[in-house]
Amino acid sequence: MKRCLILLGAASLLSSCATVFCGSKARVTFESDITETATLTIDGRKHTNVTFQYTTKIKRGFDDTVVKAEAPSYQTETVIVEKNFNAVSVINLCNVLGWGIDAATGAMMKPEFKFYQIDFKPVEATNNAQ
Repeated sequence: MKRCLILLGAASLLSSCATVFCGSKARVTFESDITETATLTIDGRKHTNVTFQYTTKIKRGFDDTVVKAEAPSYQTETVIVEKNFNAVSVINLCNVLGWGIDAATGAMMKPEFKFYQIDFKPVEATNNAQ
């Protein structure tokens, strides 16, 4: 019984709320009105043959996520996914180790929105305007 209490106490001290409840990645959906496939580059990682509505996981963390969207007959668009404080981290209260784990895994932050609209502009529109 004593061992069980010690293990339970150690587990509670070594865990952090945002990391346990939310994880180190967040689900984000990208929407667009184009029907052809596109390529999304999310923090340097390519997602090819993307059709919209497209849902993927992005890393949580303190840095903003840069999404570059490319489609054959459209201009390249860039979307910045900004991060905000994840209120679940507050459950750590005075557990300094928990705050540290949440900060190290990035779970302390979350994307500002869960849905992002990508507005592609046709390549022909820019050539005619010049």
